[in-house]
Amino acid sequence: MDLIDKRILFYFLKDGRISQRRIASNLNLTPASLNYRFKKLIDDSILKGFKLYVNPNFFSKQQIFIAFKNYNDIDSDWISFKLKCVEWLNVYGIQVKDTTELKDRIDYMTKQLGEPVLTYYPVQSLLKPSNLDQKIVEILKQDPRAPPSEISKKLGINSKTIEKHIKYLKHRGLILVVPVIDLGKTDIVIFSIFSKNIEDISVVLQDCKIWQFTDGYAGITVCYADNMERARKFIQAAREVDKNADVMIIYDYIFK
Repeated sequence: MDLIDKRILFYFLKDGRISQRRIASNLNLTPASLNYRFKKLIDDSILKGFKLYVNPNFFSKQQIFIAFKNYNDIDSDWISFKLKCVEWLNVYGIQVKDTTELKDRIDYMTKQLGEPVLTYYPVQSLLKPSNLDQKIVEILKQDPRAPPSEISKKLGINSKTIEKHIKYLKHRGLILVVPVIDLGKTDIVIFSIFSKNIEDISVVLQDCKIWQFTDGYAGITVCYADNMERARKFIQAAREVDKNADVMIIYDYIFK
């Protein structure tokens, strides 16, 4: 992989629905050259496809982030995503319908994984999705990169209306299209930073930020770097803003 391939992956990580034409323009490539590289990433099993992550708030459920030492691992249908970290933690996003269910699931995870190292309960923004939003999400589950024009044909609704709804859902952090990348076949660095000073942290991490899970006050920022040296510089800049920020290098991620 060269630097251009890495930047292609960066743009997909930042926005899994970005068009190939936009990436080609950003990198000063011809569409044909970009398409060749895109197909090669797939043929080399580096890029394995795309997934739609739906925030549990979309289904009027609450989302909680919880981290455990990574001696063991668990999986369940109520685990909405997982960040597997090199050093000593795995970060889980879990969905619950109420505080009773939250207690039951944390108790279960504690029995399996030990005491949680970090628990973050963000301010929730539960949604009662419209019928159209639900239909759009169902289509995107099947094809996360489906263009508005294609969704428009399936639903018989103006494509501008479809595009407006998708932008709204993305802006609210309710949907996220994520590329499935075999990080072991690359030397890019994905790392996460948990901070209680999310506003200032976001400023210094703006150039590397790919995902962020926050209530506006605290949260987890997931970042990209072309190599470890670049990652070190971003982490150092973040620590100058928040010396207590928790930093974890991610070797795998799973979104459902």
